[in-house]
Amino acid sequence: MQKEFHTLLSLDEARRIILAAAPKAGEETVPLERAAGRVLAERVVSKIDVPGFDRAAMDGYALRSAETLEAREDRPVPFALVGRVPMGRTPEVVVREGEAVEVSTGSMMPAGADAVVMVEHAEVAGSTLLIRRAVHFGENAHRAGGDVAFGETVLLPGRRLSAREVGLLAAVGRREVLVRSLKVAVASSGDEIVPPGSELLPGRIYDINSYSIAAAVEECGGTPQILGILPDDPDSMAEGLLAMAEESDLVLVSGSTSAGIGDMVYRVVEELGEIKFHGINLKPGKPTLFGTVGDKPIIGLPGYPTSALTVFGLLAAPFIRRAVGTEYLAPRARGRLARPVRSEGRRQMLTVGIVGGWAYPVDKGSGSITTLALADGFIDIPDRVEHLDRGEKVLVQLFGNAPEAALLVEGEDCPRLESIAAALPFEIRVVATGSRRGAISAEDGVADIAVVSRSVGQEPLWDDGVLEPVGGYRRELVMMAEDPEILDLAGADSKVVGWSRDSEMSRIWRRVLADSGHPSAKLIGQARSHAAVAAQVLAGRADLGFGVREVAQEAGLALRKVAEDEIMFLVRRDKRDLEAVRAFLEALESQENCRKNKYQNRRWKS
Repeated sequence: MQKEFHTLLSLDEARRIILAAAPKAGEETVPLERAAGRVLAERVVSKIDVPGFDRAAMDGYALRSAETLEAREDRPVPFALVGRVPMGRTPEVVVREGEAVEVSTGSMMPAGADAVVMVEHAEVAGSTLLIRRAVHFGENAHRAGGDVAFGETVLLPGRRLSAREVGLLAAVGRREVLVRSLKVAVASSGDEIVPPGSELLPGRIYDINSYSIAAAVEECGGTPQILGILPDDPDSMAEGLLAMAEESDLVLVSGSTSAGIGDMVYRVVEELGEIKFHGINLKPGKPTLFGTVGDKPIIGLPGYPTSALTVFGLLAAPFIRRAVGTEYLAPRARGRLARPVRSEGRRQMLTVGIVGGWAYPVDKGSGSITTLALADGFIDIPDRVEHLDRGEKVLVQLFGNAPEAALLVEGEDCPRLESIAAALPFEIRVVATGSRRGAISAEDGVADIAVVSRSVGQEPLWDDGVLEPVGGYRRELVMMAEDPEILDLAGADSKVVGWSRDSEMSRIWRRVLADSGHPSAKLIGQARSHAAVAAQVLAGRADLGFGVREVAQEAGLALRKVAEDEIMFLVRRDKRDLEAVRAFLEALESQENCRKNKYQNRRWKS
C-alpha cells in the first residue's frame, strides 16, 4: 500500500528538528598524514623556534654588514674568503673583521656574520672576495624564531586543517594531532544499485550517492564510512541499518524514502526506532525523512543524485557542521542571476553553475546526471516568490569548495582574541602585523577589524574619517621574570625577549628601556605575541620579558608594572553592520561584561 504525504513540514522546521539532535563530536588522535580535512580539537603551541637557528636566505657570502657600507660597482670592497658552511652542518668557522664565508640558501649562519651578500653581487679572485654592493643588518638572512617563536600559539581549536596547517604542524615538530570526530555511516538503497566497476546489467545503475555523499561528509568535517548497498528487502535492510547505527554517530541512506510500493526505508525505520518527520514542502526533496534507529539519528535522502546532494546540503551538512564546529565553513558564493526564473509555488532549490559572477540555471530535472555535473550549487527560492529577474543578486549554496575565514582581524597581538575566537560560531583569521599596518589594512578595506595599541595620550594612528573605534580596554604592561630581583633591569647580563619591530610593543618597550637607563639591553630574539614572551621566560630561554599583566600572571611569573596602553578595535564605517562584524562585537562585549562581573565578585568577596 502506498503512503500519502498528508502533512508536509516546512524546510525551516525540518532543519530545526534535525539540528536539535546534533551531538557533540568526539575526539581522536591521528597521524599528520591523515590530518588534512579534519577539524582541530586542541590549541597548538610551538615548542621550538622556526627556524631553529640563524640561516642564510640566499646563496652568497656571510659577513659583517657594517664593513660593506662603502661597496660600489666601481669600488668593490675586498674581504678574505675564509671558508664555507655546508648544508645541514654547524659552522666550524667564525667571521672576523674583513672576512667572509660562503653560504647556501638554508645553511646556518656562521658566528660573527649578520648579513649575506648575494653571489651575483660578489666576485671571487683566489682567496679574495670583492663585494660590489652594500647590505644592511639582517639582509638575506633569517633570524632564529623569525617564522614561529617558541611558545607561540600557531593554531586554535576549530581550525579546518588544510595543506597549509598540516605543513605548519610539521614545521613545529608535531607527529600527531588531536581532531574532532563524527562518524557518519553512508549507504544507498535499491535492488537496481550496483557498485562502480561491477558489470552493469540491464535495469541496473551504478551507486553514485554513496560516494558523492561520503565526499560531502568529509568536506563538512565528518568521517564517512561507506557501508554498502541496502537491498529492497525488509529483513536485510533492517540488519544493515542496525549495523550502520552501531558503527556510527549518524546514518545517511539515499533512495527508497518515497511513498511508493517498493519504497521501504520509512517502514523499516518505524519498526526499528522512530520517525520524527517524513515529507518536506520542498523541491527537490519532498520524501526526505528523519528519525532514529536505536539511539542514533538517521536522515533518509532522495535517490536522485542531484536531489540527494541538495538535501544533504540543506539538512545533513548543517547537522555535521554543528557537531564538529565547522558551521562557519558552509560554502556559499554571491552572484547575479544570468536569466529569469519562474518558480512553481513551493519552496524550490534551483541548481546553478557560476561563471564570472553570474549564476545560470542548469536544472534539467532531479534525475539528470548532467545537472549534477554542471551544477556548482543551488539557490533557495522561497515559496512566496514566483519570479526572479535576470541580474537579480542571489546567494548560492555551493556543493563544495569551502570559503576563507569569515573575518580578517589584523594589527596588534591581543591575548583576549583567543577567547573571542572560541566564542564565535565561525573562524576568524588573526594576523599580528602591528598597529600601523593593521590600521592601514582596515582603511583599505582588506582587514575587517584592526587591533591597535595606543599609549595613553597618544594621537590616533588611523584615519578617523574612515575607521571608527567599536570597543577597547586599557591594559597594564609589565616586566616579567622568574627572579623578582632583576625586574628593575639592573642585571646587565640579563637576556631579554624583544618585540617585532612592526609591533607597537616594540616602540613602548624601547621607551621603557630608555627611561630605565638600559637602552642597550641584551635581546635574544623577537616575539610577536605576549604568550610567546611569557613562555620563553618561563622556559628559561630568557631572563626578562615585557608584555601584558594577565599573561604574566597566568604563567605564574614575578612582575612589575612599567607602562600602560589602550587596545582599540576599529572597523570601517561601511562594515559596521556586517553580520560577522556584529557577531565579533557581541562576543567582545560579552567578554568584557564577564571580566567586569568577575572583578566585582572578587571585590565583594574581599
